[in-house]
Amino acid sequence: MFIYTLKIIWTNKLRSGLTALGIIIGVWAVILLVAIGNGLKVYINQQFEQLGANLIFIMPGNLLENGRYNPHQEMTMLSGAKFDERDWRRLKRLDIIEAIAPVVYDNARVSAGRRESFSEIIGSTAAIETIRELTPEPGQGRFFTQAESRRSKRVAVLGYQLAQDLFPQQSPLGKKITIDNHRFTVIGVAPKKGGGGNMGPSLDQRVYLPYKAAWSLTEEKKFNFFLVKAQNQKLIPETKKKIKNLLSQRYDSEEFSVLDQTEILQVISKILNALTLALAGIAAISLIVGGVGIMNTMYATVAERTREVGLRKAVGATNQDIRNQFLLESAFLSLVGGLVGLGLSIISAQLINHFFPAEITFWSIILALGVSSLVGIIFGLAPARRASRLSPVEALRYE
Repeated sequence: MFIYTLKIIWTNKLRSGLTALGIIIGVWAVILLVAIGNGLKVYINQQFEQLGANLIFIMPGNLLENGRYNPHQEMTMLSGAKFDERDWRRLKRLDIIEAIAPVVYDNARVSAGRRESFSEIIGSTAAIETIRELTPEPGQGRFFTQAESRRSKRVAVLGYQLAQDLFPQQSPLGKKITIDNHRFTVIGVAPKKGGGGNMGPSLDQRVYLPYKAAWSLTEEKKFNFFLVKAQNQKLIPETKKKIKNLLSQRYDSEEFSVLDQTEILQVISKILNALTLALAGIAAISLIVGGVGIMNTMYATVAERTREVGLRKAVGATNQDIRNQFLLESAFLSLVGGLVGLGLSIISAQLINHFFPAEITFWSIILALGVSSLVGIIFGLAPARRASRLSPVEALRYE
């Protein structure tokens, strides 16, 4: 029966290919979108590994609700606490904290002569050098000081890659850069941190400025968040508790979040999981479309092969034999379409990896191929049953 199925499909190569096209596109889209979602999670994990150990993040808004991801966290961040210098000074007085760095975050175009780059702007104090391990290598200048932060000095430390992009084959030290029409003097180059790729600004594409100088680029003199370094891993829970108690004296508990790296990763992973499932669900619609295409083609095949069905029944084939024959054809078309879609998704993922992280997982392959085969069986069942119920006498008379 299997050999006969292959002969039938090979005889109608063009129609078989067009029939499987919907399944091919569906499997390709599902596997590829899941691969991109998984790649993003791996990328973010790698970025967090570069941040350093024992870190605590103080963020505006209620990012976690009863210890779980808050689906309305974007709104709570917008309406959350607006941190200022008063908060920073009070937090600095906590003796359990090893170091704290307020962060002003923005995106801007950075240029040097005719060269320019769209980069992340990080405004902070000298403490971020220790927390983020940003001390320049020998011969690569220095980081800005606390005094330069307080006096709003227009100095900048460039990320490793940004320095090479703006000043190829020359030292950027002492050179001028322009950020939103404001001039800054380059005093150092941060060590290579990695990450980013072609996804956009990476850790090596950042510009570090004294926070008061960064405020000159923004509309309000506020901090976006705080980076805190605990004295050690064991003290993280106690450090978080003391920070919450202090900030609760000024803000409601819904206006801020105190999270360690594990909690931040959990929040991001849940967001990406939901996004990946939604995209995969949308892509899976094409599998249904492919199933409808298979059903229509199989109905046409039953009509074309009516006399053949009558002849097979006349020589002893049962209704179950006929049904299984047509079911095997539809399932085989669907499975072949799934395998072709898998091959295309692997090739696409390898190409996309040069620009965007994509990681194909074993479970997504099994799921896509399983669903595609199931679609072939489900949508092939009605035409197969119709073929099996044909009367052999009427079938032999069919023209």
